[in-house]
Amino acid sequence: MNKKWFVIQTKPKNEKKVFTQITQKGIEAFLPLIESIRYWSDRKKKIQVPLFPGYVFIHGDESERIRAISGTFGALRYIMFQRKPAVVSDLEMQNIKISLQAPERVKVEEINIVEGDLVEITGGLFKGLTGFITQIRGNYKVVVRIHELGASFSVQLNNSEIKLLQPVNREKIIQHHKKLWQL
Repeated sequence: MNKKWFVIQTKPKNEKKVFTQITQKGIEAFLPLIESIRYWSDRKKKIQVPLFPGYVFIHGDESERIRAISGTFGALRYIMFQRKPAVVSDLEMQNIKISLQAPERVKVEEINIVEGDLVEITGGLFKGLTGFITQIRGNYKVVVRIHELGASFSVQLNNSEIKLLQPVNREKIIQHHKKLWQL
């Protein structure tokens, strides 16, 4: 019995359902979850979210690999490498499990923001205002420049307190950097 770790891609927000269905089939599965704080207009709540959104790991032989995805609602396909199902090494799986022992050091990126993006503030005192990202400081802090009432000021916020409204033209930035390097 030669068991390997495989990765199933799921429909968005279906990781937990896929994990449950696979384990109910008697197949070993792994869904690494971490705690995240989500903000709504009236409250905030700690919830468990997948470390790798859209993916579930299964540990099985070839027949279990096929059985795991067959008839599993929300499971899309296996991640492939060179036309074969990709195999995750035992060492990589061990490292993922070890990383979950220090969850405060693991960060889930909720939105992909860069300097120049237009964002709306969704929480705190400045809720409802819009501005541009001027700096990204570390893993959790961003600085947003807000232009309201004819004045301009910067606010330091958490990533979870902003919503991307309009991404900056990334192609334009790339071209700008290419020009700088050619000088």
